[in-house]
Amino acid sequence: MLKILACTMIIITSTAIGFNYGEGFKKRTRQLNEIVRCVNQLQNDMIYTFTPLPEAIFNVSQKSMEPMKTIFKEISNLLFSNAVDSAYEAFYKVLNNKEEVLNLKNEDLDVLLDLAKTLGECDIDGEKRMFSLTLDGLKKQIKHSEISMNNNVKMCRYLGFSLGAMVVIMLI
Repeated sequence: MLKILACTMIIITSTAIGFNYGEGFKKRTRQLNEIVRCVNQLQNDMIYTFTPLPEAIFNVSQKSMEPMKTIFKEISNLLFSNAVDSAYEAFYKVLNNKEEVLNLKNEDLDVLLDLAKTLGECDIDGEKRMFSLTLDGLKKQIKHSEISMNNNVKMCRYLGFSLGAMVVIMLI
C-alpha cells in the first residue's frame, strides 16, 4: 500500500513539474501580447493626446495586467520623482529588478529597451517610426514565442509524466 502511494506521488509530482515548466512558454506569449497592447496605448497617449511621458506611462500602468502593471507603475514613479536621467535608465532599472517575474527572453527585453532609448528624445515623426519598429519587433518575438510554445508545451507535459513513470518503474 505504501509503495503504491509513493509511486502515485512520484508520478503526480513529476507531471506537475512538467505542466509548470510548460506553462512558462504560455506566460511568455501572454506577456508579449500584453506588452504590445501597452506599447500601442503608450503610442496613442504620447502621439495623439500629447500626454507627457511619465503621465502616459502611468496611464498605461492603470490599464494593464500584472506583471506589466507593476513594471510600468514603477517606471512612471522613477520618472515622476526624477530619480533617473532618462526613460531608458528607468526601463533598464525596473526590468532588471523584475526579471524573476517576467518570462521574457533577452531579445524580448532588448526590443522594449530600444524603444525606451528614444522615448522623449525625438519629435513626433521620429517617435511614430520608433513605435512602429518596436511593434514590428514585438510581433516577430510573439511569432517565435508561439512556435516555441506549440512545440514545447506538450513535450514538457509528456516528458514530466514519462520521467515520473520511468522512476516508478526503476523503483519497482
